[in-house]
Amino acid sequence: MDNSGCIVICLAALMVVINAAFHPVDLTNLQDDTEPDVNLTDSSSYIRSWVARNYDPLAAKVSQADALTSWDYNTNITDSNQADTIVSATQSANFTKILAAQMKKFQVNGTDATIRRLYKKITELGMAALPENELTQYNKLVADMTSTYSVAKICLDESAAVGSCPSGNLVSLDPNITVILRDTRDPKQMKHIWKAWRDATGAKMRSNFTDYVVLKNKAAKLNGYSDAGAAWRSNYVEPTLNYTDENFLSDLDALWNQIRPLYNELHAYVRRRLIQRYPAENIRPDGPIPAHLLGNMWAQSWGGVLNFTQLFPNKTKLDVTDEMKRQNYTIDRMFKLSEQFQTEIGLKPMPASFWNHSMFERPDGREVVCHASAWDFYLGGDVRIKMCTDINMQDLITIHHEMGHIQYYLQYENQLLPFREGANSGFHEAVGDTLALSVATPRHLAWLGLVTNQTDDLQSDLNFMFSTALEKIVFLPFAYIMDRYRYDVFSGAIRSSDLNDAWWNYVLKYQGLEPPVKRTEHDFDPGSKYHISSDVEYMRYFISFVIQFQFHKALCNASGHTGPLYQCDINQSKAAGKLLSSMLSMGSSEPWPNALEKVTGSRKMDAAPLLEFFEPLIKYLHEVNVKNGDVIGWK
Repeated sequence: MDNSGCIVICLAALMVVINAAFHPVDLTNLQDDTEPDVNLTDSSSYIRSWVARNYDPLAAKVSQADALTSWDYNTNITDSNQADTIVSATQSANFTKILAAQMKKFQVNGTDATIRRLYKKITELGMAALPENELTQYNKLVADMTSTYSVAKICLDESAAVGSCPSGNLVSLDPNITVILRDTRDPKQMKHIWKAWRDATGAKMRSNFTDYVVLKNKAAKLNGYSDAGAAWRSNYVEPTLNYTDENFLSDLDALWNQIRPLYNELHAYVRRRLIQRYPAENIRPDGPIPAHLLGNMWAQSWGGVLNFTQLFPNKTKLDVTDEMKRQNYTIDRMFKLSEQFQTEIGLKPMPASFWNHSMFERPDGREVVCHASAWDFYLGGDVRIKMCTDINMQDLITIHHEMGHIQYYLQYENQLLPFREGANSGFHEAVGDTLALSVATPRHLAWLGLVTNQTDDLQSDLNFMFSTALEKIVFLPFAYIMDRYRYDVFSGAIRSSDLNDAWWNYVLKYQGLEPPVKRTEHDFDPGSKYHISSDVEYMRYFISFVIQFQFHKALCNASGHTGPLYQCDINQSKAAGKLLSSMLSMGSSEPWPNALEKVTGSRKMDAAPLLEFFEPLIKYLHEVNVKNGDVIGWK
């Protein structure tokens, strides 16, 4: 997830090259070398060959150079490396502008749908539409915000400032703060950590964020969009199918309305258990939940409260972290398990570069961007993961998520470069999570030897569904508001003077949460999340958490699974792997509804398979909440 991570366009960490440098590409004769034949600009076959011969090789080199420079910075945060990323971004922008101008010389109105897709992808400039000085300013703003987030530390000693923090009490987010929040039951400590992280991140980038919004909107308008939110949503719009921005927004609303009743039942149940656990916190039985009590910095996952909220405590515990440590799991073994799952359903193995160049652990002696991410370097089969891995079940699942990105890269590597991306951004996020739905089942964990007394009784099944819901269902409203909020910021519906208040209005409305301490407009709490600071579109995650259940159901059917959907494990099913591969290899060469239909038989995003997966849990929670007189919802 974003316990997953995001896409960016080791044997040990020590093997990572840390001497970064700008990677120049010779573009001296770019315009002359790529000049199209004016007599053939209306020919589909010529346009396709021009893209393959003139555009693709150079685009791959420029993309590789940009990725290498960004990798160097992300694995060694220094001022010099940050400066190199800005130079590299300028190189990419210049290439994009020249090739877009060349592509615009073609007449594509009478050409086929594939050519028109290529035309749109190559001619749309994105942030490169900005004048060079403003593009440099934008890149510097995002780099500064990302750096603020990535190097942030807090002091666990409430009486000490970060600059005078006692040895051992100065901690980073991963893995230190993440583990402490997950394991501690001290509400005072949780409140201190919650506030200190936001002081160290979001509050320091508010001014940069407002300047960033101005430049994002200017670039969007130069590309023909009303604002940056509309530009982001264009990734999901399919003009050839008459699927519009309005259709997409309507579908998002419909999906949330399908899911909301389950979330509300889950919220009511957990709220009651929190009231019992923390009576001094004065949580109202009809009110929101204080956001610091849920075991996660952003309350996007509630797995941290599982040990005192589990439905049937005497049944098997499905967090296998302790068993992984008892069996002396290594980080390398965790990644090898993920590769094994993929290859045993017939997908591709990881290339040597993956094992030689990835960063699997947080290195000593330098600052890095620890947020887990998968990387495509576009040439030579070079793909990598950057992750500060810890040995626990959550990171095992995150590894499967990131390895799903890598598998997607490998599957579509023979497409033209503009099509070397997910059918839409949500597809890319869904692949690894779809596989992880099998890996996280009690049956599969037992197959791995991590659960020794696995049973199929209803109470154990409900425990499994409940623990899964604390990750999957809880995440959905958070993922939904991350971009609903930014859509309104970009459109001007949220003023720059109301950034924090408007954020908490969204959090209250959709998540039913409230801040544990007073917040003001001196704060910028959205900026405490990586994807806000780093300019990463987030609706992809909401979509992925819906369609992964559609994919899962389809793959389960292909594997011959019978029985409840929540019990399905596609382990070693070549039929399931073949079906998935048929979609992954398409990249974005066709509209995403076509790709969805390729796997599921449906052309529409639908939460029905998700609800089917959790159906017994929905029924059980409703019965328990009615019995206890719990209020569903909050005010």
